[in-house]
Amino acid sequence: MTSNLATLPQPAAVTVDGATVTIHDLTVEDAGLADLLTAHSPAEHADLVARVLAVGSRGLVTMGLGIDLASVDARIKATLSAAIDEAERRTAALLEAGEQAFSEHFDLERRSSVMARALQEFSVWRDGLLGSLDPSGADSHTTRFLQQLHEVLGPDGSLEHRLSEALDPEADGSGLSRLAGSIDGRFTELRDLIIHARGRDEGRGEEAARGTAQGVDFEDVVETLLRSEASGLGGCIVERVARDHGALGSRSTVGDFVVEFPDGGTMVVEAKNQARVGLKGADGILEELDRAMANRNAGFGVCVSQRDAFPAEVGCFGLYGDRLLVVDDGDGTMVRVAMRWARAALAARAAGGALQVDTAYLAERLERIRTMAERFKTAQRSLTEVGKSVDGVREALREMRTDLIDLVDDVRRELASPASA
Repeated sequence: MTSNLATLPQPAAVTVDGATVTIHDLTVEDAGLADLLTAHSPAEHADLVARVLAVGSRGLVTMGLGIDLASVDARIKATLSAAIDEAERRTAALLEAGEQAFSEHFDLERRSSVMARALQEFSVWRDGLLGSLDPSGADSHTTRFLQQLHEVLGPDGSLEHRLSEALDPEADGSGLSRLAGSIDGRFTELRDLIIHARGRDEGRGEEAARGTAQGVDFEDVVETLLRSEASGLGGCIVERVARDHGALGSRSTVGDFVVEFPDGGTMVVEAKNQARVGLKGADGILEELDRAMANRNAGFGVCVSQRDAFPAEVGCFGLYGDRLLVVDDGDGTMVRVAMRWARAALAARAAGGALQVDTAYLAERLERIRTMAERFKTAQRSLTEVGKSVDGVREALREMRTDLIDLVDDVRRELASPASA
């Protein structure tokens, strides 16, 4: 705060009475004081001026009367310089102490430092670990482990000794000896079973061999009959394929003969010479004929049996859709009937809807064929029984054979005839 004291009229204008100071006609030019008083009401101006004088007087007393501002500034600067020097000294001392402490703990060159002692202890521990794992060491853990392993796995070791005992076939109670004994026992049982079964199966084997031979012989008979009938058709082809695999795979040989008719269509023939021939089921002849047709790419299937092996309801002529079962003991009559029926059926199927068929006519002819076939076979058996001396039965057989063939031809012509208007 700047003031103009020259305006004071006379020194006697300021009087002091104890703690009371009286100022008469005092004028002060001070912008700061003016701003302070302007900010307050006039009623507060006297009190504010008194407080300003009090603060200023205490400041002068504190700094000392007669000391100018330059001196105060110098003292303050000296005090600050002394404080800064003291602070720098203490900071340097603290840093020196910290550096010394850090050096004592982490300086690797000082053997007493914590880091030097830690490295020394680590070196000792490392040397001890490597020494305990060194296989060249006489008493290292690795050496002792290798010695124990050699005692177990090495030559003449405990493992070799135990294995030799367990695998010694001559040692009583060894594992291999027990296994060999068990195998010997099993082979002995198997040998006994084979010896006992051989006696039971010898008769069966001989019978099966005879049956197989008879089957092959009957196939020869059927082949002769098929070729004989085919010779009169012109352009018919007969193949014996009983040993050849077909369309169902390399292991499928079902279907003994394949007959290709000159007017189109293929027939497969199975020849049977056995005591019984089942009809239905997986092993039945109908299922077998289905497989034979698929295996030989045929449109009609025929089974020729030398014996009356079919079920009673089949008789010697049984038609089941595109499968025909006949009994022919070798004279060729039913084989001829079967070929003609198959040819007619295949021709009718090839014509499709372009042909008209009299179903009543066919049913009547089919029933007559069945009846005639049964009579023919009955008469033929009678002829076999009485021998060649019964000429009348032989003549009847000839007539019935002719009638039977004619009936089949009638059916073929009916199937091949165009539809009437």
